[in-house]
Amino acid sequence: MQAESGAADSVTEGWPMDATSARLALVERLQSDGVLTDLRLRGALTRLDRGVLMPRAYVRRSEQGSEPVVWELLDGAHPEDRTEWQDLVYSGESVLVQRDGERLEDQVRGMVNGGRMTAMSTFTPHTVEVLQRMRIDAGHTYLDLGTGPGVSLALAAALTGPGRAFGVERDEHMAAFTRSSLDRIGAGASVVAGDALDGHAPPAPYDRIHSGIGVPCLPSAWVEQLAPGGRLLTTLATRTPSWPGQCLVTRTTEGHVDAVLEGGPRGHLPLHGFTRLTARHHLQQIASHPGKRRPTAFTPPSDHAYGFWLAAAYLVPGVVRHFQADTVTVVAPEENSWAVAGHGDGTVRIHGPRDVWGELEHVHDLWLRAGSPSTFHVDIPDDGALQHVTSGTGTAALGWELPTLSATP
Repeated sequence: MQAESGAADSVTEGWPMDATSARLALVERLQSDGVLTDLRLRGALTRLDRGVLMPRAYVRRSEQGSEPVVWELLDGAHPEDRTEWQDLVYSGESVLVQRDGERLEDQVRGMVNGGRMTAMSTFTPHTVEVLQRMRIDAGHTYLDLGTGPGVSLALAAALTGPGRAFGVERDEHMAAFTRSSLDRIGAGASVVAGDALDGHAPPAPYDRIHSGIGVPCLPSAWVEQLAPGGRLLTTLATRTPSWPGQCLVTRTTEGHVDAVLEGGPRGHLPLHGFTRLTARHHLQQIASHPGKRRPTAFTPPSDHAYGFWLAAAYLVPGVVRHFQADTVTVVAPEENSWAVAGHGDGTVRIHGPRDVWGELEHVHDLWLRAGSPSTFHVDIPDDGALQHVTSGTGTAALGWELPTLSATP
């Protein structure tokens, strides 16, 4: 730990004196919100100098919906950017660090138009929840897939001890930059450039595996590289960003594999090339022409009924929710269809050829008949066959098949 402190001090020399205070304030917020409960992880967060891992960050300067997007790259070493950059890096929000796969060493502060963000840090409360759920102990071997700027990997390395945490990053520029940054803080973690779907075979098996990218099903390499007694956690992604699912895979000491899928408030973005649905292009139409009103007896369960909404992500495919609407609003953008619930008056407005409200109502009936499950079991055949999800046994159980990796859009 002394080497880490020394590295951080040398990097932050000349920076604002409240950088340490900002770091501690982030930790205190996570703890007071009930997110951070593990004392060892609290210590790792307190020591981690995020500014070394994310010395520059992009912020959006144009309004939502405007094209091309106007970005500004903030440089934490520049006096004019320092305050805003520091507030962003220690806000706990996701931080955008790479545009169009650029070399991070060549980044130049200032305004730039267009482009796509290709690397970012994870929303810090989600990082904390994931690491705590992984139950990482000293001496565990840890594999981080889709490492990005390395925040999660650095924290995991602090828990495992040096030389036992490994990261895989698809982008060679990002991998090289993160490897250098981790070395500067003395994290004791390794990063390689490669396809995260292949895992990282040389030091396998791993006691803990975490994927920072969402996948449609569980890659066989990940399961094969999980050690007896190990835990693997990943987002199982559908085309809708509205209702993510988290899948926890455990391997018993006897080698038996068990996988449990459950919904939640957030998850990781899907792998590169995965096309997400968006309601953004239909919002103006929905506002001006919400649709034909009809009565409905269906009152959707609360947003915290994650089991229902997760089932809907699979059984009502191609639908995305507009969470900023006053009432429940769901859109099937590819069919130009939507449903807008009335304000508690037993009505809904329907537009387009697809009755997405009727589909949600049908799935809700099935979910109730299945006993309102909150978790689902994932069957992972040894022969690489389709992975099947079920809420249990019996004729009333809910079930569906997961898409294959080759079927990814």
